[in-house]
Amino acid sequence: MFPPRPQVFVNFRGKELRNGFVSHVVKALKDVRINVFIDSLERRGVETLEHLLKRIDESEMALAIFSDRYTESEWCLDELVRMYDRMKEGKLVVIPVFYRVSTDDVKNFRGEFGRQFTNTVRRKFGTIEAPAAQRWMIAVTSIASMTGLTSEVHSIDSKLVEKIVEASKRQLGHFSSACLTIYAEVSVECVVALAVFMVRCYMNPKMKLGDPGLFNFTNFLLYFVIRKSLLWCMS
Repeated sequence: MFPPRPQVFVNFRGKELRNGFVSHVVKALKDVRINVFIDSLERRGVETLEHLLKRIDESEMALAIFSDRYTESEWCLDELVRMYDRMKEGKLVVIPVFYRVSTDDVKNFRGEFGRQFTNTVRRKFGTIEAPAAQRWMIAVTSIASMTGLTSEVHSIDSKLVEKIVEASKRQLGHFSSACLTIYAEVSVECVVALAVFMVRCYMNPKMKLGDPGLFNFTNFLLYFVIRKSLLWCMS
């Protein structure tokens, strides 16, 4: 069975956040039937950076959860660059969340957030002038400058989680009732060809229930779904 297409990618740093605030965010989103992707500690070493970037590409929305320790992680920053690029292309909605860190510290690389960023850049590139370091800075500054959610306003974690869920549902156009959504990039010619094939199968007087042809037809449909990356998901 194929894993569900993630609707929300959660970008964050730190074991404390994973076991605390982020776990509450993930549970709250899943409770309203929103698919969430979060990297798994158990799969560290299996999940490569490229795998995580691919999951960002597959997502409709991402949460960038900034914290004091966020910039100590190269992966977090690389993920943020991909999120920023996808956002510029109009293919991803990004909501910044400032968890116990001020928006000004993030936008201006001040305080612990800024110190960790400087240490990471020196460790990775040696200089802030490195092109990749500049991309990190642009992604952080751009996303942190967007309207987001902050614990400065919602100081109680449960309230901040509630606001994140509300914003996610609003951005995803989420409806509480189950609905079928089909994501596909299939040419009109393919759709027409499939329709003609279906009509011919069911108009054929020799085709009966239990006929192997129907079994083959089902297999054909399954192949078509897999080959063309049609994803059926229940919201």
